[in-house]
Amino acid sequence: MEKTKNGTEQISDVLPRDTAFRATMQDGTDYVLPPWRMNEIVLLAIETLSTQEYYKDGFDYKKMICGMGIKLKKFSSFAPGNLEKFTEISLSRWNEGVCIVFPDQETGERRSMIAYNDKRTSSECMQIIFHEFAHIMMKHTQQSISGEVEASCFAVAMWIFVTLEQQFHFCKTAVNTIGKQFLVQGIKDAIQRKEAT
Repeated sequence: MEKTKNGTEQISDVLPRDTAFRATMQDGTDYVLPPWRMNEIVLLAIETLSTQEYYKDGFDYKKMICGMGIKLKKFSSFAPGNLEKFTEISLSRWNEGVCIVFPDQETGERRSMIAYNDKRTSSECMQIIFHEFAHIMMKHTQQSISGEVEASCFAVAMWIFVTLEQQFHFCKTAVNTIGKQFLVQGIKDAIQRKEAT
């Protein structure tokens, strides 16, 4: 953890510690993500990952997202003018990533694309992609401060679950010992116990 020039703690270059789950609204009031909503988002993250069996060897989060019909593109693959156009219509207000949802011109089906700043470290790229993925998973329809805070919460939860699994294989062990359904249920139970206190 690093200190920034203004003295705040920072998780990485991408997610400042003091702004991860709160933001300032246009009228100057603070928006803080309510604990119950944070719990819903954490559950969405673990349910999404568990459905995709992220605890199996060889799990690749980019393949997971692409397998859900979402196109992933690096910023470096765009002409500068095109990237600016996509940024203008993005659901995200963040300059590290772009998320757009649009109807297919031929079929009318909903299509999604995430573009991310590939000049960042691999860990930061994962956070950026998960942030943009959150907008799609939570069906955000427009840019908003609350949507950005929710997307940041989702990104941190996904990043933590994936990183811990890659390092320590907690979930693989749990699934092999007690079964997949108990993994998600155990997390739900822990959150409900926390909410009850």
